[in-house]
Amino acid sequence: MGTSERVDEAVEGLIEVGGPGVAIGVLRDGQFIHRKAYGLADLEWGTPLRPDCSFRICSLSKQFTATAIMHLAEQGVLSIEDRLDAHLPAFDPRGRTVTLRHLLNHTSGIRNHDEGRGHRTDRVNIPREWLLAEILAAPFDFEPGDQYRYCNSGYILLGAVIEAVSGQDFETFLKRAFFEPLGMAQTSMSTADRVIPLRARGYVRGRSGFHNARPDPTNWSHSAGGLCSTLDDLLVWDTALRDGRAIGRNTFEQMIEPTLLADRTLYPYGFGWGTATYEGRRLHHHTGGVSGFACQMARLTDEALTTIVLSNVYMFPFDRLTRSLLRIALDLPPIKIQGRPATADDFSACGGRFSDEYGAEFRLGSAQHDTSRYNHAGEGRFLEVNDPEIELRFCDLQGGEYQTLDYHSPLWPAQRFVRSAPSET
Repeated sequence: MGTSERVDEAVEGLIEVGGPGVAIGVLRDGQFIHRKAYGLADLEWGTPLRPDCSFRICSLSKQFTATAIMHLAEQGVLSIEDRLDAHLPAFDPRGRTVTLRHLLNHTSGIRNHDEGRGHRTDRVNIPREWLLAEILAAPFDFEPGDQYRYCNSGYILLGAVIEAVSGQDFETFLKRAFFEPLGMAQTSMSTADRVIPLRARGYVRGRSGFHNARPDPTNWSHSAGGLCSTLDDLLVWDTALRDGRAIGRNTFEQMIEPTLLADRTLYPYGFGWGTATYEGRRLHHHTGGVSGFACQMARLTDEALTTIVLSNVYMFPFDRLTRSLLRIALDLPPIKIQGRPATADDFSACGGRFSDEYGAEFRLGSAQHDTSRYNHAGEGRFLEVNDPEIELRFCDLQGGEYQTLDYHSPLWPAQRFVRSAPSET
């Protein structure tokens, strides 16, 4: 079975007949070895997705913002060690030193403007000036450099820095520095009122089927997640990063180094890229998701192999598909399913509601619809049946109930959840 046939097989079951879908690119040495779209671009018209459709690329936008900052650093216009208030005097550091580096690697301590706001689609698309003023006045959650905490506010501020030092608006700067010289004609800011050729409609899966995604107010995303692009433009971008045309190779190497925290530990995130090792190979990657769209781009660090997943349905399983694409392109064997089907008894100490430090929840019951999703792989250990690289590890048994849950996925740091409610069965 060839590469394309194996990719087709990997996609099967991830999209529904008559539903939205995904465009997939697998790149080797600057060329597509697979470029194909699956599913529909518009459910109301029954229009199929095409490989050249335009998608919101959500937080993949961060790599462009970070690259723009590094481009300006190469030109000597700024330094990533500059204090934020040197470029945005309205920012009051309140006795702290916040640098551009802190914003790039999510260690500034500035509170994320998304927190406590409810659904983005319920918000008014306020002027950027108002949002910037709010971010600049926000409290600190921790001292700069002490922790890593993903923060869209930091990348909104980086966009403002780019505008301040260049004298151009964010999109114009990207066009003149990257999009026009590289020939990326289909990459731009994604706004609801702009006519964008071959734009895919975004969808959300509800209990009774798919429905149109409500618009995400773009000023809340902007330089943190406001771009749209295509497989073809992202191939151009990928190649320009690899051959040093976007920024120098040494400069890009700085962007994909893990972050050194104040306690001397390393966190696997650089500047607009997460870092990981998969099957012994170094890679850097990023994901994104907004109302109606989901995406992931993964690049091997030491060989010219890249995967791109662009979907027009929110919460599409991009991470699972990305790992499948990597295994196919690297000719690795499928993951063997381990353990045995889980039973309600296996989950007797595990059921309930767990929350992480950011408020994300993980709920697990003992009903058949929950237990059938997992294989039991040992005391307190469960593997997802449809994605056996995902492992749940329960620990700290007290009063017949596990108190903590560690969620393990190959491309990400382990995510810890703590029990926050009585068991639900």
